Amino acid sequence: MPIRRRSILLAPAILAAPTARAQGTWPQRPLRVVVPYAAGGPSDIVARLLTPGLAAALGQPVVVDNRPGAGSMLGTEAAARATDGHTVLLADSPFTIIPAVQERVPYNAAADLAPVSLIGAVTMILAVNSGFPARNAAALAAAAKARPDTVSFGSSGIGSLSHLLPEWFGQLTGARFANVAYRGAGPALQDVAAGQINAIFSSPASIEGPLRAGQVVPVAVASPQRLPSLPDVPTLREGGVELIADNWFGVLAPVSLPAEARTRLATALAGAIAADDVRARLESLGLEPRPGGPEAFARVLDAEFRRWAEVARAAGVSVR
Repeated sequence: MPIRRRSILLAPAILAAPTARAQGTWPQRPLRVVVPYAAGGPSDIVARLLTPGLAAALGQPVVVDNRPGAGSMLGTEAAARATDGHTVLLADSPFTIIPAVQERVPYNAAADLAPVSLIGAVTMILAVNSGFPARNAAALAAAAKARPDTVSFGSSGIGSLSHLLPEWFGQLTGARFANVAYRGAGPALQDVAAGQINAIFSSPASIEGPLRAGQVVPVAVASPQRLPSLPDVPTLREGGVELIADNWFGVLAPVSLPAEARTRLATALAGAIAADDVRARLESLGLEPRPGGPEAFARVLDAEFRRWAEVARAAGVSVR
C-alpha cells in the first residue's frame, strides 16, 4: 500500500472562515487537494506552492493529500469518487493520456471529473546525447528513417508523455524510433547523458544539469515560440514538424461539485498564481503560468483527449 502524506498549510486570512461559513458559501471546511504522485515531485511542488494563497482566498485550510500509485490512477480515482464536496484533483498531462493507452481505467476521465482551472504548462525539449551527430530535428528524423528502430528515445514508461511524444514525432516525419522504457524520467535522462541511448523529450528543469555539464544538446523545443531561456534552440515547427506539446498542470473536481464552487476555486487559483513569489517559483521550474476558468480548461482537455487518442491508436500503444 502506498504511504499517504498530508500537510496542512494555513494563511492568516483563515480567520475569515467563520464569516464564510455563516454566509453559507463554499468551502465550509478544509479543502483537500489530491496529488496522484509521491511527495517531492513536480505536481506536489506545484500544489504546495499554491496552497497558502488558496487558503487565504477561500478562508479555509488547504490539505495536500499525496496518493501515488498505478501511474496516477489511484489518486485520480480517489478524487473522482469523493463525495464530500471539498476534494479536488491536481492533474497533469497523463490525465488525458491514460484513457488512450490503458485498457482498464477505474474512472471515466471525461465524465467523472469536471475542469476547474489550468495552472500552467511546461514546454518539452527535444535533446540528444552530446556525442550524437544529429543537431536538429530534421537530421534526427533522417537518421531514424535511414536505420529504422535504431535511434533510441528514453521514456518514463510505456504510454507516458515521454513515450508518446517520440511516437508522434515519428508519425509526423515518417521516422521510426526505438522506445527504451524506464521507471521514471530521471533514469532515462541519465542514460541519455551517459550515451546509452540517443534522445529524449524532457522538461527544462530536468535537463538543466546535463545541459550545463555538456552531456546533452537541445535540438528543438515543442512550443509555438522559442524559449527565452534557450533563444538559440529552434521550435519543431521551425524545423518543419508541426508538433506542439507540453506537460500541463490543472485542477479538476468531481462533477458533483457545483459550478459556482468551481468558478470560485478558479478565481482563487488565479490569485494564488499571480502572487509574485509564486509566479517566480513556478517559472523557475520551467512552468509557464496559464490560469483560466472552467470553460477555457475544458477546451484544453478536449483537445488533449483527442490528440493522444489519435497518437496512441496510430502507434498501437496499449497497456494492459
